[in-house]
Amino acid sequence: MGWLPLANILHHKLRSAFSAMGIGIAVCMLITLGGLSRGSLFEIAQRWESVDADLIVLPRGWGDNASDKSGAALADRYADKIAEELPQMVRRVVAVFTWQMKLAGQDQMAAGVDPDQWDALSGGRKISQGRLFDPRGDFGRWIRSKLLTGGTGNGEVIEIDEQDLSDPAHNGLELVIDTRLAEAGGYQLGQTVFAANHHWRIVGIVPAGAMARVFLPRATAQYLFGNGDMTRGTLMFVKLAEGVDPGPAAGAIAKLTGQDVVAVARYRGMLMEKFGIMFVYVDAVNTVAMIIAFLFIMITLYTMVLQRTREIAILKSAGASRTFLARQIAAESLILSGAGMVAGVGGSFLAARAIQAFRPLLTVTITWEWIAVAVAVAAVGAMASAVYPAWKAGRVDVAEALALE
Repeated sequence: MGWLPLANILHHKLRSAFSAMGIGIAVCMLITLGGLSRGSLFEIAQRWESVDADLIVLPRGWGDNASDKSGAALADRYADKIAEELPQMVRRVVAVFTWQMKLAGQDQMAAGVDPDQWDALSGGRKISQGRLFDPRGDFGRWIRSKLLTGGTGNGEVIEIDEQDLSDPAHNGLELVIDTRLAEAGGYQLGQTVFAANHHWRIVGIVPAGAMARVFLPRATAQYLFGNGDMTRGTLMFVKLAEGVDPGPAAGAIAKLTGQDVVAVARYRGMLMEKFGIMFVYVDAVNTVAMIIAFLFIMITLYTMVLQRTREIAILKSAGASRTFLARQIAAESLILSGAGMVAGVGGSFLAARAIQAFRPLLTVTITWEWIAVAVAVAAVGAMASAVYPAWKAGRVDVAEALALE
């Protein structure tokens, strides 16, 4: 009798296929949306965690909202102060100016850094094509001397046109981008792109995984996006000396500077606290989709029970117990859900490929953990969907059902 559930399913091929398809779509949504939301966010966190640093110094009050902040907010003098007054604790301080630039159709967090400190943000990655921006620091020296000699002395900032900024003798409008951005935007080495109201030349491409997808000279970012203030940035990365405990070091730096100090590893938590509501939304959508899919299976099984009332009555008259009938219906539900699970898992890989083909900068991470969650949810849902149809089958009145014919 073990073949009965499969035979009943095959007897209603189209309806069974639609039921399995509903489960497949729900499973595919669960895996793909979960992998997309968490994958993209965690990919950003991984890039920040790749920075060769232990602590981040942030302007006071930014706290957990620092994940999307940018602009001139933190005085550069703190870098020298930290290095000079805590030499036993600190090995290196890297000042960074961040700003949003739209490239490849999406806003990118660009990181302005001094050329001689860029390797800290790249996480040890070497430029695979081209060269580093402003490799000798010529632009930084030129723009500072220009402002120093051309300023009015009353805090006003002189205007320097784009032609001067892009002069080959001290080209400050240079970018290094990562391979994913280059692929997504179809950018080539040496290409000029327009972003943040200026024309930039791509002089280098670095393998993906560095802190940002876009890097530029910090002096350029300070002049263009910091209102010409060459003394301020957005944040600082601090590399501690070997063996120094990050906790006490963070406290010492915070006391010295009066600014917020967090561990680089804390950045993932900051992202989660800032954008974690997105996970709640995605999980709610997945839950609704799964419930609808299992209600569809329950209705399918219930309809099959109603259509097979006579067959069920014959089985009961032949000695079939309610437990036997419940097992048959549960087996049908598991077969339908199993087929849907296989289709859904396979579809999630195809969906991930499609998403990243059309939006290369999005990251869809499909893990075995999420697949296991989807399989477990589908199995539990399949059993729950079979409860009412099985109960209905067990209550079929043999005499009444056979008298209908």
